[in-house]
Amino acid sequence: MGADANGREFYVPRKELAQAIAERLSLDPLMGSPSGLMLAAPRRTGKSTFLRRDLLPVLKARGDHPVLVDLWSDRKADPGQLIANALAAEIAALPTPAERALRALPIKAITIGGLRAEIGGVAEGRSLTLTEALLEIGSRAKSDVVFIIDEAQQAVTSEAGLDAMFALKAARDAMNQRPEGARLFVLCTGSNRDGLAGLVSTNQQPFYGARVEAFPTLGRTYVEALVAAINPRLAEDNKLDPEDVAEAFRLLGYRPEKLVEVVQQHAAWLPGSAGLRRTLQERADELRARVWDQYGSDFDGLTVLQRAVLEVLIRDGADFAPFHEKTVRRIAEIAGRKTSAQAVQKALDALRDRQLVWRPGRGRYALEDPDMRGWLLARMEKG
Repeated sequence: MGADANGREFYVPRKELAQAIAERLSLDPLMGSPSGLMLAAPRRTGKSTFLRRDLLPVLKARGDHPVLVDLWSDRKADPGQLIANALAAEIAALPTPAERALRALPIKAITIGGLRAEIGGVAEGRSLTLTEALLEIGSRAKSDVVFIIDEAQQAVTSEAGLDAMFALKAARDAMNQRPEGARLFVLCTGSNRDGLAGLVSTNQQPFYGARVEAFPTLGRTYVEALVAAINPRLAEDNKLDPEDVAEAFRLLGYRPEKLVEVVQQHAAWLPGSAGLRRTLQERADELRARVWDQYGSDFDGLTVLQRAVLEVLIRDGADFAPFHEKTVRRIAEIAGRKTSAQAVQKALDALRDRQLVWRPGRGRYALEDPDMRGWLLARMEKG
């Protein structure tokens, strides 16, 4: 969430938003989201911090049992494996009094497709499917289960991950359609809106019927809290104006860490809000470019062919057909040399390794960070 002028983490709670989202995670016919709640927000805007520090406490306080898995916690692991591991850890943490006394669980593992997560139960213990595992967690916790998947769009990048999402839907139906017992509510969040849409867009997708919504970014409350924390440490003629800080926050894409950097710079080296206002008026593009610093470094480290592939992908968007003859020819023209479908495939693999591109399905590729599109288009316009 950023750091204050003393280097400590600066955090502004959003309890009201957490309560509003918690209310959506219900079977309420008017306010609930029984098909699943899908929330998208750009990277580094405070979404993951909100889940851990705001939403989880609210869910626990109302008696739910939340399970959170971040599919970016290990980018090399299969998303299905991360989901299985999270469920295995939950069951291992919920032994019955008898199991605790015997120090033995009657459950050995959780399996999703061909993947397996060991729980550490007795050798002759049974293995559970994802649906059975969620039913077990609800039974052991004696409360409704809220399954939260952060960066959920990554699930579609592997067969096991997609299998896990279909199994999650089956578990939701099994638990919510029975007359009694723990219910299951699903919250998927992600930094790639198009990626999340791949979970809901057609009746062939696991959460068809749900819709992707914008996750609210930090706003004026955050800005005013930050200014209130810093201004008492500044001289009278150097204090920051919330209006100037709010405009800087907008230009920075509502990214708290970047805002704290800008505020620190103007508080320590430049003439407070007067300097920030001058920056906003004269060098707004430079302020916005702070969000794009890493993109330039990433792009400059690519080969000529990789840059050409990335440029065509960005220009074509959802219509990008990497191995089509016309696409290969365009890539060759931009790169200034002959190429082939095989070379394009190798370039895409390298871009995936660098976490610039992801594959939402066979033959389909998209930007990992959608904001990179604006940066590269601006760079190309400047020549």
